[in-house]
Amino acid sequence: MLTGFCCGLSPDSAADGPEDAINYAYSSWIGSGFYKIGDRTVYLLRGPFSYTLREADKEKWGLELLIPATIGFYDNEDKNTGTLTFVPGLQLNYPVLDNWWLKPFGQFGFGKDFSRSDIAWIYGVGIKSLATFDLKTSELDFGTAITWADQSQSGGGNDSGFSMIDIGLNSRWPASIMVLDRKSDLNLYFVYTQFVNDLNFERAQKSNKNIQRLYKFGIALSSKEEYSIFGLFDLSGGGLDVTFGDGYFGMGLTTGFPF
Repeated sequence: MLTGFCCGLSPDSAADGPEDAINYAYSSWIGSGFYKIGDRTVYLLRGPFSYTLREADKEKWGLELLIPATIGFYDNEDKNTGTLTFVPGLQLNYPVLDNWWLKPFGQFGFGKDFSRSDIAWIYGVGIKSLATFDLKTSELDFGTAITWADQSQSGGGNDSGFSMIDIGLNSRWPASIMVLDRKSDLNLYFVYTQFVNDLNFERAQKSNKNIQRLYKFGIALSSKEEYSIFGLFDLSGGGLDVTFGDGYFGMGLTTGFPF
């Protein structure tokens, strides 16, 4: 759960133009929860769904269809405004070593603010790396990711591209808890996010919110065998996390270590 805003307009959007819109692109990579930056508040419900097109193992590559959809509400003067983003894509899971995976991905979709008639086209590419190390009683995951994303407003306005680097550690212990008839692991993780170029949540110069770095702590239960939802979508687990940094604060639901 990284980002803090879905899509929309600044508080004076009725009088201002598309250049005052909140950044759509970053919202496509956030989790469900409550987020606050400055005097803005956003509530998001994100379905980080995926479907396995080709099963991966330690000897052959796999392919996943990413199907993330987000519904959001943000405060706009004296009312809440609804938003929707849908940015599907593909992710390749490639085994470099028995304990090291590379996961390049690409996504393309749209964002819609229901207080406006125009939509935003959202696109992003990146690569994740995940290495797992066996310890005596637990496992340690080391993850990194590089992501670049941008958007184009159909009604005009400047693009809101950003690039970021994620570095994370996750410690996993076997837990004596069964979830949907599957053995679960307890995950405690930390992720540091550094933006190569400052992320602007609001593009209006009078209220720009620039973010350079974020810190995230999370706890989750996960299973090595993914949970199937109606036989259509796959999830690896669930839990809670907290993200903060540069005047930003968010807390909400997560599907676990984001690598």
